Amino acid sequence: MSNFFISNELYKLSQILEFKGNDKRLVTDIKILAYTIQSLTFELDASNFDRIEKYLTDKPKIKNIIKELVLNGKSEYIDILSKDVPPSLLKLLKIPGIGMKTLYKLYKEFNIMDIYSLKSLVKEKKLRTIDIIGEKGEEIIGKNINYYFKLQREFSISYADSIFNYIKEILLGLNSKYVEKAGSVRRRKEVVSNLNVVCANNNAIKLKSKLKDFNIIRNFEENGDFVNFKINDSEIDINILICPEEYFNSALLYFTGPKSLNNFLYDKSKNLGIQILPTNYLKLDYNEKQIFNLFDLPYIPPEFREHWEKYINMDKNLLSYNIKGDLHIHSNYSDGISSIYEIVRESKDLGYKYIGISDHAEDLKFAKGLSEKRIYKERLEIRKIEKLFKDIKIFFGIEANIRNDGSIDVNESILKDLDFVIASIHNNFNEDLNTNMKRLINAIRNPFVTIIGHPTGRKISERDEMKIDWKKFYKEIENSKTILEINSASDRLDLYSNIIYENSNFDVLYSISSDCHFAPQLNFVSQYGINIAKRALLEDKKIINNYEINDLVKIMNKKRESRNFV
Repeated sequence: MSNFFISNELYKLSQILEFKGNDKRLVTDIKILAYTIQSLTFELDASNFDRIEKYLTDKPKIKNIIKELVLNGKSEYIDILSKDVPPSLLKLLKIPGIGMKTLYKLYKEFNIMDIYSLKSLVKEKKLRTIDIIGEKGEEIIGKNINYYFKLQREFSISYADSIFNYIKEILLGLNSKYVEKAGSVRRRKEVVSNLNVVCANNNAIKLKSKLKDFNIIRNFEENGDFVNFKINDSEIDINILICPEEYFNSALLYFTGPKSLNNFLYDKSKNLGIQILPTNYLKLDYNEKQIFNLFDLPYIPPEFREHWEKYINMDKNLLSYNIKGDLHIHSNYSDGISSIYEIVRESKDLGYKYIGISDHAEDLKFAKGLSEKRIYKERLEIRKIEKLFKDIKIFFGIEANIRNDGSIDVNESILKDLDFVIASIHNNFNEDLNTNMKRLINAIRNPFVTIIGHPTGRKISERDEMKIDWKKFYKEIENSKTILEINSASDRLDLYSNIIYENSNFDVLYSISSDCHFAPQLNFVSQYGINIAKRALLEDKKIINNYEINDLVKIMNKKRESRNFV
């Protein structure tokens, strides 16, 4: 069973358990593991299961479920639970305004099963009869039903990668010579609507025939050199270009895009007497770098191609990222799975020189937010562990919640003793623009707030970004010397590259963070975060975790020391 299917089964399990009112901590842990497995750089199997298993020694139930999925391709426990809860029902949780309590009421009182039965209830004005919804709630849900369909067409790059890895194995098993992702997935766009693949196979007819017969494939269509389909219950469109081996590199170049680069190459190709077109690729034994050279261009890595014109004129030394640490990490003191010891050990294996432990503060009860007493307990443990790992610095921080008025949920007496503070919004995302801006500005102007975490608040395929006046926001960030986070968590990817690029004129620093809740997620920085920086053409000097420890400390203390920016 592929990572994609294992992840899907675990996420489904978390939703079923939540629907049935099981332990919230168990539900959270399973969700974390689902996202982690989806994003692994290797396909999980019997030979490497220990790379995950070693972190689950205190969670035998979860470990056994994952082991079942890896070894047998299914879990008896999940299969039994699934019989009671229709999958179409759980999808309704993606509609803003419908939480688990509301969904349970809808199911019990109206036997609702899917989006279409929900639409009927809204039309008939029956939702308002449920006390926790009312007339206003019914109106909100009605408006958000269309949003549900929008979310069904948005997928994280992590999700697309996991499906690609599965599809690649299938295509290689059907005698394809080369298989590579293309389009926006290859350019590492954070949110995608489809998965484009280029496949080199000299017997396209045979390949198409065999693909069509796979039981996981549905909505199969042929269109010349292309095949299009979906797999199982996934809604992402998979588009595969099948071409002979000798056309692979030029086809890959063309279908990576973007359109502006393709148009440039097409215009230039006419002067050279060659063509790069969907139906007439370069039949040359050239790799991509050689093809760029043919057009008198330096090689442009895919993640830089969005803004390729600016890239080719830049000093490439300004885009050399050497991440030395990660400042947004959650341990099992709050809603993380791994212990601080496990996190430090994993960080050391990555070659990090420093990390920042930043568990949730008191407001976030659902995330085991830390009381004042537990904050000091965690600090003592960090100092003990630091003595065991003398070649890595552990900064002690916190992720504070930004309240509705812009204040944060940590007392000033505690803030003074912390190395850094990440302030993030965790609730009330659907406020109007003015309310959001007042809230954010108050938090930004707090002298103890070092970093604004996941600024848009979005969760890919679950929750849209908040309304923010980006010019005003960036001006406040610049004036206050606050740092902005590039959150690399696979379901957030926030800030995303277009916002950073469009506001590159502001003198602002960034922290690329994993928002790790399980030690293997520390890899999110290299898998996703750095690519966000590359797509935005963000210079390495603007990324604080590119700096050595002493310089980093100076940067983190700069705002607190000034205190005169308001």
